Amino acid sequence: MTSRPAGSLAGAAAGLAGVGAFLGVAELAAAVTGPGSAPAVAIGQAAIARTPEWLKQFAITHFGENDKTVLKITVYVALALAAAAVGALGVRTRRWVALAATGVLAGVSSLSATTRPDASLAAAFPSLLGAVAAAGGFVLLTRPRQLNEPAGAEFPGLPAAPDRPPLSRRQLLVGAGSLAAFAAATYALGRETLRRTYNAVSSRAAVRLPRPTSRTPDVPGTGFDVPGLAPYVTPNSEFYRVDTALVVPQVSTETYRLKIHGMVERPRTFSFQELLDMPLIERPITMICVSNPVGGPYIGNARWLGVPLAHVLDLVGVRSAAEQIFMTSSDGMTIGADLQSATDGRPAMLAVGMNGEPLPFEHGFPVRAVIPGVYGYASACKWLVDIELTTYAARRAYWVQRGYAPKAPIKLESRIDTPVPFAQLRRGPVTVAGSAWHPTVGIASVEVRVDGGSWRKAALAEVESADTWRLWRWQWHALPGTHTLEVRAIDRDGHIQSAIEKPVFPNGASGRDSVVVTVS
Repeated sequence: MTSRPAGSLAGAAAGLAGVGAFLGVAELAAAVTGPGSAPAVAIGQAAIARTPEWLKQFAITHFGENDKTVLKITVYVALALAAAAVGALGVRTRRWVALAATGVLAGVSSLSATTRPDASLAAAFPSLLGAVAAAGGFVLLTRPRQLNEPAGAEFPGLPAAPDRPPLSRRQLLVGAGSLAAFAAATYALGRETLRRTYNAVSSRAAVRLPRPTSRTPDVPGTGFDVPGLAPYVTPNSEFYRVDTALVVPQVSTETYRLKIHGMVERPRTFSFQELLDMPLIERPITMICVSNPVGGPYIGNARWLGVPLAHVLDLVGVRSAAEQIFMTSSDGMTIGADLQSATDGRPAMLAVGMNGEPLPFEHGFPVRAVIPGVYGYASACKWLVDIELTTYAARRAYWVQRGYAPKAPIKLESRIDTPVPFAQLRRGPVTVAGSAWHPTVGIASVEVRVDGGSWRKAALAEVESADTWRLWRWQWHALPGTHTLEVRAIDRDGHIQSAIEKPVFPNGASGRDSVVVTVS
């Protein structure tokens, strides 16, 4: 029995195998040029840079810390769908369609890789090599002519070849399977090579953090034993992560350098060991992401160990006209902090430790900035490698270019941790509990009300400093029905938390957290 000519389904399989070869070979080649040059990462980072702010906020709100995983999956699915369509079209009409599409993919991927802030022209190499593999594989798969077509018909100017049998579906599927196996093998080898080559695990494990010369004394009674209530100190594994890095940078302490320049008298470059040799402080500091909605999860309190930022700035001699600390991470992210926030007495620091251990990779190892009282997008540069003292007019950081406010003091806020929204409760005593914060100012009191009634004072836990959140609880005698619980905080300056609801853009959300529960 004669095999039927290859159709759209077999062509789609060939297209998928071809894009698999592109990704696999490029992933392996990225072991030479760095993980940021791998096509999926390069295209994903370019997509992040060009995504409208409303869509970014949608992703953070709905996917949380899984937003990067969702983006990667989206990139892979989009590539697969496009490859299947192009393969089906190419095998049924002209191969040049598939080859042209491969060229476009290579161009987009190369441009995305080479325009990263930390990239060179060499970053285009993986995409170009992957495109050669994909194009070559597709040509080999579809070499027999369909419909007895002479070779010269597809590429004008070439001499016509004798008629060949139509390409069979079985031939194409077997060939596509072989190419897919090759793609999977190269991709797996590439991933493992990247993991082993660009890895600072041993470097982090070798770090021995010095004892701080100054630390905030431990204070008893900073928490309440209430199920569902966040602990006073957030464990590293539970601390929120919001950034734009699809691949977490791996920077070793041996090669680490921090350059400080710009509007300074004595530009300097510091090694990691030089920073460790300076006087270190340890302070509990609560950090909040500007993307945190009212009552949201993107907040955490940790004990940070680091060099006082004011001390480092004194070493380089900041000029009087400077007003912005323009920070750059190892992956090119830029964050601009108000110079005054590092020199007004608050414990702003170049952090090297978090909760008694070297910084986790996801939170900036080996060095990051921590400035109390400022949203992370305007203070908390992770994987910090460059500081330029400048003005706001001269340099605009990443988020400021996208419309966020240059300066971002954290707003007075509070949150209900328990009961959770739409909880089903039994009548009788119910503990309502949560947290409140206004870093650098501190919380004086927290009040709760039910169904818009009178405000009732909650009991407050102790705090180690004004730079941290404060936990609270309130005992409620719940009666049957559907009820709305609402919370507000009052800071030590007497300011009452605003009830005016504002979105996170451009300088942080405001409003009062509330939950609806049902009591039976």
